[in-house]
Order: sequence, then C-alpha cells, then structure tokens
Amino acid sequence: MYNVYSLADTKAVLYHPYVGTANLHLCGRGRMVVSYAGDLSAHTMTADGTVIINRLKAENGIITLEVPQNSIADDFLRKWCRYLRGTGRPDFFHLTTLTITDQAGGFTLLCTGVTPQKIPDRTFDRSSTNLTYTLLAASITEQ
Repeated sequence: MYNVYSLADTKAVLYHPYVGTANLHLCGRGRMVVSYAGDLSAHTMTADGTVIINRLKAENGIITLEVPQNSIADDFLRKWCRYLRGTGRPDFFHLTTLTITDQAGGFTLLCTGVTPQKIPDRTFDRSSTNLTYTLLAASITEQ
C-alpha cells in the first residue's frame, strides 16, 4: 500500500465578494501552513486526584502563505490587503474565505473570517524572494 502526497493536486482558492477570487494554485502559490490556534481538550485535576477531561471548542487559527515576490498571487494578496485597509466598512473586513482542497488526501479545509494579520515585509535584492502572508481565520473546519 502506498500513500500519496502531491502539492500539484492541492488547490487553494481565496475569495472576497468585493475583491474577487484568486486561484492561488494557478498563480504562484508556494508553501502553505495551516495552524490551529486552540486546543481540542484540556485536563483538570481535582483535589482528590480525579482527572476531568474538558472538551474545548476552538476553531480559529493561522494560515501562512509563501508566494513569490511580484507573482500573480502576490499582486492579488496586495490588492486584497489594500482594499481591507482602505474600506470604510468594517463589516466587509471578515468576508474572506480560503478553501484548500487536498485531492490526493481526500479532504478540504474551509477557512472563514480570513483577514491578513499584517502586510508582509518587502525585500529588494538582486533576485526575487518569497513573501510570507500571515492570515488569521476565525474558523477552520475540515470537511
């Protein structure tokens, strides 16, 4: 039996209703890391030594996207950041979704309430580099 992993079969689509859609897998996406911020459970020890298992509900997290400087993905992400920074409508800020589909692994991550943590640092050198966009997600669910 074999297990298969294929970055080429991993799709990532960022969508905001007023900025548009970016198929990041088609426009220069590099490495992606999805990190859940909260724990699923915690243990509490009572005075008599009994362990109480606490189920926690935390679905938020951080998505790190590395994209080549001046790629189509970088252009879209900069446009999205500029829109969010300049909009006078705070209710538009949380409307972004990021859907990551791992076709080889057979699952989809749906990230909602996605916002940029900050605009990435820019490097000006002899050759282009990767930029790191750190995104916050209010909810990350696996389907």
